[in-house]
Amino acid sequence: MLSDFSGAHPTGREGWREPVASLGFTAEVPRMKPLPTDRPRVWLFERHAHAVTLKASRSSFERQWGPPHLVVTRDEGRFLEAHWGWRSECGLELVVVSLREADRFHVFIEPLEVDHAMAHLGLKDEVVEWRADAGLPLPREGWAVTRMDETGNRYDVALSPERAHVACFARILEERAHKQSYYVEFRGTPAPGEPARKDWAVIRQDEHGNRAEVARLQSEQGAHAFADAYEADPRPKQTYFVEPVAPRS
Repeated sequence: MLSDFSGAHPTGREGWREPVASLGFTAEVPRMKPLPTDRPRVWLFERHAHAVTLKASRSSFERQWGPPHLVVTRDEGRFLEAHWGWRSECGLELVVVSLREADRFHVFIEPLEVDHAMAHLGLKDEVVEWRADAGLPLPREGWAVTRMDETGNRYDVALSPERAHVACFARILEERAHKQSYYVEFRGTPAPGEPARKDWAVIRQDEHGNRAEVARLQSEQGAHAFADAYEADPRPKQTYFVEPVAPRS
């Protein structure tokens, strides 16, 4: 029963954000397909699957996502439990459940990719009341979504063992970004059978054939973006290109 999740999140005010009254949606929401309602979702009943609690308007949520895909009667008909469930093109599955309180939603996902799920739902952080990964550092290994701003500063914003999920999240962020680029890069030691990791160097070559490495990135796409930016500089008699190099130890 979903009521088994009652101990999966704090019951007091500690660890919770102040609730908000309205539901904020981003402009673009990726399409998702509803999950079948006639098959069990075993992972939904694991405590770690409870990822986010939202304090938001039920009517606003239904205007965005439609009526529940499934309604379950609880406590001998004393209240109705509403379920929505989707599977994204990248494979991420998420279930949203409205329990006794009409304006509180519990989001269950597998694996635990809170920001990715919120991006698919098109929800803003302001409606998040609690999230399972609050205060936790990013994992050290896995596929990373890396953000690069207009000045070249780079930050990891999410990590997951699922490359398809990370690539999907990066695409969503890229579509909404302003003067920022997002790349997918691997962190840690490749698993057996995976190709050895390599870096990508941006090389400057002058008219005399002298070469110098001006930047090194783990993403080929990011390295080409750097090279294109340098190439656009009107300095004469210099050429920029990208080539693979062994990672620094």
